[in-house]
Amino acid sequence: MSETTTSLLTSYRVTWEQRGIDKSHTETCIVDSDDMTRPGDREQLNGLLRKMLAIRHLPIGQGVPDNIVLQDVVPICNCAPFPGEDCAFAEHGDRFYLTASTQPGYEVIRDHHREQVLGNVHNTLSVDFLTLVRERYSHQ
Repeated sequence: MSETTTSLLTSYRVTWEQRGIDKSHTETCIVDSDDMTRPGDREQLNGLLRKMLAIRHLPIGQGVPDNIVLQDVVPICNCAPFPGEDCAFAEHGDRFYLTASTQPGYEVIRDHHREQVLGNVHNTLSVDFLTLVRERYSHQ
């Protein structure tokens, strides 16, 4: 039996400038999780974004990723049901959040979508784990 996976598209608001030109631009870029051989690797993500921006926005002959300097990369919430509509979780502020656990020294990571528990995590790792969940499933 083969296991099928679906790719995850994540949008980013990217502020960048062309190397040697002191003028910044802000664009929306979409990254397909299938393009990431090392999910969660910030350097690989930045490389994909630089390549995409170079191809789309630099003149012929200069369209190489090394000519792009990233200034800011911010994930855009993909929780909205349709482009242009408000985020389904905007009223909460965050889709994923931490609450206290009944187990001492632990915190619970919850999802506002179904009010389900995603995990019970030791409090020394809870913020890092929450960050990973938010990066993987979007909605910052």
